[in-house]
Amino acid sequence: MKKLILATGLSIALFAGTINLNVNNTNLNRVAPNQNGTVLSYAPVVKKVIPSVVNISTVKTVEFKIPQQLKRFFNDPFFRRFFPNNNPNIPQKRKELALGSGVIISKNGYIVTNYHVISAATKITVKTHDGKVYTAKLIGSDPKTDLAVIKIDADNLKPITFTDSSKIEVGDITLAIGNPFGLRESVTAGIVSALNRTSIGLNDYEDFIQTDAAINPGNSGGALVDLKGRLIGINSAILSSSGGNNGIGFAIPSNMVRFVVTSLITKGKVVRGYLGVRISNIDASKAKLYGIDHGVLINQVEPNTAASKAGLKAGDIIVGVDGEAVNNAGELRDKIAFKGAGSEVTLKVYRNGEYITLKATLKALKAKEQKITDIKTLKGVMLKELQNKVIIANIDPNSYAAMMGLKKGDVILRVKTVKTGKWRPINSIDELKEVLKGLDKGDALIEVKRKENIFIVQL
Repeated sequence: MKKLILATGLSIALFAGTINLNVNNTNLNRVAPNQNGTVLSYAPVVKKVIPSVVNISTVKTVEFKIPQQLKRFFNDPFFRRFFPNNNPNIPQKRKELALGSGVIISKNGYIVTNYHVISAATKITVKTHDGKVYTAKLIGSDPKTDLAVIKIDADNLKPITFTDSSKIEVGDITLAIGNPFGLRESVTAGIVSALNRTSIGLNDYEDFIQTDAAINPGNSGGALVDLKGRLIGINSAILSSSGGNNGIGFAIPSNMVRFVVTSLITKGKVVRGYLGVRISNIDASKAKLYGIDHGVLINQVEPNTAASKAGLKAGDIIVGVDGEAVNNAGELRDKIAFKGAGSEVTLKVYRNGEYITLKATLKALKAKEQKITDIKTLKGVMLKELQNKVIIANIDPNSYAAMMGLKKGDVILRVKTVKTGKWRPINSIDELKEVLKGLDKGDALIEVKRKENIFIVQL
């Protein structure tokens, strides 16, 4: 019996299906790094770029509240004699020092850096490659892209050379140059890990280059360059649970940087392009309904906008802008915004099973503002609607909403009410008013984003 089983097993092995694997056993031609006096090195690129990268230090005045458990200490008459100027009920102030990096973009002293590097700074100090120290002034900032332009009083500086960031590819070698942890002129190498990273949650406008070149605190505002020493991005953030490098860093692409810094220097502000549509991504259910699995769906066309004049309709799916593919709503928004107001764009559109081409002349992006008077829980609140986001533009400090914890600058993300029991995303002022209409105080939960934090307020 055992012999029969073995024979049967052998026959199965002999007649089982076969597979041909691709195999290449050709011998490699191994060459020593110093063959013929040649050494593989990034030194020539580094020498070219480092004079364009600066160290930035700032002084910021920040407010803080004395913890509740310490208020008794400060209220004690005995200790009040030693701290007569410290009222525990009034926010205290202290100075904070911060470090970052910047990149010289003109011979006469214009420097680009991250907004978060110089935000709220009372003094900005720049140290250049040759060791000279300057006091810089802020020219303009754009928090939505986390970029800012500062200027020092200097001449004959060495500006960085920009290149077209849309031409880079995943796998390209990159060098990150900056001042991590205050260590001047540090260089790390890596590759482009991914492109067009959106929805990271760092900025309002995101189209990040992802790189595994080590980026650490202090690198912010520094240069990400290719092997020709050309700027492909401004190092901005890392994805890390520890605060140190985990091989996932993000840089703002040079094309976005060029648009923002040019606008800030020439106009004092950033004037983005606006199409005038409400949009959503193509998910699995929409793909079945529309017969296409890529692009961006137009849910609504606003009247008297570039979109309506171009002939766009609800139900259209935009798949390309000026010959470049569009894969999601974030990509479309960024491409339109950074074309700039007044630019003409060519849109490739999928409509009723066919592809058509439409041309649109973009208008300037303007925020819609409305003071709320007919919703009891929002009385005294000025709302701003911008790019499918609802933001608190102003708020009466004595209003119910303010007492419940809402503040100027808060972004309203979602609302859940006792009527529905479900969270509903909020993309417009009208949607927010519709959800809260007729509700009593305490009947709604509002999810709010404040800077990098997300929390819930009962309203």
